[in-house]
Amino acid sequence: MEMVSLALLLVSAAAAQEESRIVGGTACMKGFQPWHAAIYDMNRFYCSGALVTMEWVLTAAHCRLPGTTYVRLGVHNMLRMEDTVQQKRAVRLVPHPNYDSVSKDNDIMLIRLSSPAAITDSVQPINVASQCVAPGTRCLVTGWGRTSSSKPTIPEELQCVYLPIITQSECEAVYPDAITENMLCAGVREGGADTCQGDSGGPLICNEELQGIVSWGPEVCGQPGKPGIYTKVCNYVGWIREVIQRG
Repeated sequence: MEMVSLALLLVSAAAAQEESRIVGGTACMKGFQPWHAAIYDMNRFYCSGALVTMEWVLTAAHCRLPGTTYVRLGVHNMLRMEDTVQQKRAVRLVPHPNYDSVSKDNDIMLIRLSSPAAITDSVQPINVASQCVAPGTRCLVTGWGRTSSSKPTIPEELQCVYLPIITQSECEAVYPDAITENMLCAGVREGGADTCQGDSGGPLICNEELQGIVSWGPEVCGQPGKPGIYTKVCNYVGWIREVIQRG
């Protein structure tokens, strides 16, 4: 599945590839994740991302839509008119040239904003991974996705959940022939915590660095032994730098 919100549960690769959410989490403290970006197709929220410079947001390539894209920064409660919010129009969407919409390999995209964001307590960029994260590391994922596979509603407030990184071999055993070297797995073995529909494109933060982008997962979010799948950001540092430098 494609993630569009945070759920501590996981959804199927097919369902996940369409949307995601966070399961098993709790409401984040306001301003706790100042890099979290909400991505809209006109006025419809559909994906998340992470502010990596004052003009660029990193998200999943499967979050690309043909219409007019807007990015809102500094959002905490989706249903309130918050004075912390900065809205920017996307003037350039740059999906990875080797993105595969079937396998979700290279599921990464940069969005250039119409003007630089202003740094505030609620809007700040996150550092991109300086090196790849080790298995077992406890990481934070955030989003407004569904909090349960069975409930179509999304939470009002940004949700937070902590998940450990799973070894590549363990993840490959769960999803045979589906995990590439560009994917990162995170989740709790007993289940109950995960991203879900609506969390797609959202950030996985490990040791204060952006290490993952919510990509896909099992059909039912938060299943025991079914980790969520994230784009492995450390493999794309060079590509990210090149795109940003080109403008």
